[in-house]
Amino acid sequence: MASSHVKSFHVFPSFHGPDVRRGFLSHLHNLFARKGITMFKDQEIERGNTIGSELVQAIREARVSIVLLSKNYASSSWCLDELVEILKCRESQGQIVMPIFYDVEPSHVRKQMGDFGIAFEKTCQGETKEQKRRWIEALAYVATIAGEHSRNWTDEAAMVEKFATDVSKKLNHALSKDSEEEMREAFKVFDKDQNGYISPAELRHVLKYIGMKETDEQVKDMIREVDVDGDGQINYEEFVNFMIKL
Repeated sequence: MASSHVKSFHVFPSFHGPDVRRGFLSHLHNLFARKGITMFKDQEIERGNTIGSELVQAIREARVSIVLLSKNYASSSWCLDELVEILKCRESQGQIVMPIFYDVEPSHVRKQMGDFGIAFEKTCQGETKEQKRRWIEALAYVATIAGEHSRNWTDEAAMVEKFATDVSKKLNHALSKDSEEEMREAFKVFDKDQNGYISPAELRHVLKYIGMKETDEQVKDMIREVDVDGDGQINYEEFVNFMIKL
């Protein structure tokens, strides 16, 4: 059984089948590694009838979820439960969800038709009507999200390369937004009276709190280095430059 602690990673992949793992996903993992993108691996997680708390945690902590919809995807109740949780995260926390329709038509996923539909019906045998309804809604939803279609490509390697680049761009954008939010929260810590500016006294107070014992003159020198408009205090844009210099 794997530890209950899930290591930090960027991407959660939902897929079914050893052929997908060894082929498409293995190639994607190698490309991600070159780009500094980490992907969750579930080999050590003990699989049961339903997804456990560790896997739910992994899905919720991912920046991006990839849903690799192959013909066999719906033959796994585990994958269908993953999909339900992934789409919950898309709705509740804005998680990026990127589907890949791997040798299957989006319409077959949406309406549970063809080989995909046959696999789905087998999986639903013995399940409650409520469970089947949740899965149907999740499949109909994910089929409407823009993604890659393997049948539109004659060169799978080129498709994987393009997909990895798309994930990297979306991930960088998401991380940039997070960094911006963190910077604004940090600005609020310095700007104690919340007037949109950091005074020398406010800067000195926070620096002292974090163990930087600067003199009044040193604090003023810090401000002068980034005080573009020369008003003797630091606005948000100047604060960003100040933090970069620290």
